[in-house]
Amino acid sequence: LAGEDDTAARDLPFDHLVLSLGAVSNYFGNKNIERSAFDFKSLGDAIKIRNHVIKMFERAESEPDPARRKQLLTFVIAGAGFSGAELAGGLNDFSRGMLADYPNIQPDDVAVIAISPSDRILPELSDELARYALARMRARGVQFQLNTRVADAGPGTVVVTPAKMANTTIAANTMVWTAGTRPSPVLDTLPGTIERNKRGSVIVNPQLAVPNQPGLWAVGDCAAVTDANGQPCPPTAQFALREGYTLAHNIHASVHGKALKPFHFQALGILAVIGHHAACAELRVPLINKTLRFSGLLAWLMWRGIYWTKLPGIERKVRVLSDWLIELFFPRDIVQTID
Repeated sequence: LAGEDDTAARDLPFDHLVLSLGAVSNYFGNKNIERSAFDFKSLGDAIKIRNHVIKMFERAESEPDPARRKQLLTFVIAGAGFSGAELAGGLNDFSRGMLADYPNIQPDDVAVIAISPSDRILPELSDELARYALARMRARGVQFQLNTRVADAGPGTVVVTPAKMANTTIAANTMVWTAGTRPSPVLDTLPGTIERNKRGSVIVNPQLAVPNQPGLWAVGDCAAVTDANGQPCPPTAQFALREGYTLAHNIHASVHGKALKPFHFQALGILAVIGHHAACAELRVPLINKTLRFSGLLAWLMWRGIYWTKLPGIERKVRVLSDWLIELFFPRDIVQTID
């Protein structure tokens, strides 16, 4: 255990150790992007982005140079998977909702640009729903650059590489990175006897135990866990929760000398909100062995309802539901929150 406040580190013997260190953003060795981009992996990251966007609007309101004002209000999102697409839709709604409070800023001054290395967004969804999401978000003002990668970044600039074209530069004071993750770097300190895959995730057996390492387990984004179809588990809550249930059972069983059970779970569905009162949903119905697809307002209501039921405790449910009801009658709060 590493000591805090310069206290000495100490060794802690264990009977069972669970590696559940999660993942961090993967910048693929580009230090310029790492220094320039915002992370988007925690509530703290979201608060920082929100505060920064409000700050950009404050500066742009009194900026006389149109080019400079445009640069302040251009927000680039690297990646158009679930995190990138949901962030693009939410950031676009938030930014355009603030225009009424900044009379010197015109709608054309604001640009939310999502960069995708493939020819589509939301690769986790079906082509039909991905096309719907792309069209709906474009209609609300989100710009997309497909078949394009972020190559570099610096103060006030983002360099992108379109397919079969020379690098181009986007004048932007804000870039958020959602284009890749890797397992926690703490795993790099593990001994070489613990096997990891090419991505750096700890390899586990179907019971979530690390092979040939008695008492060592791994789950979550730092572990190479496979689903019921033998495919790598996506980094979503529905898989993480089920892995936790299976792990708890197996640790208890191993302590009491009982049989361990393998992790076996198939995704129940996928939900993605893409902007104001719009979402995409794919829900698997085991009874009929079919996947049902929804989009628009109905999918958005399903998204809110399903996630609301997952909140722990009655108090949290009431608080969140109250906030949602207030949003129906009042504009969004644009006061900066203390980090």
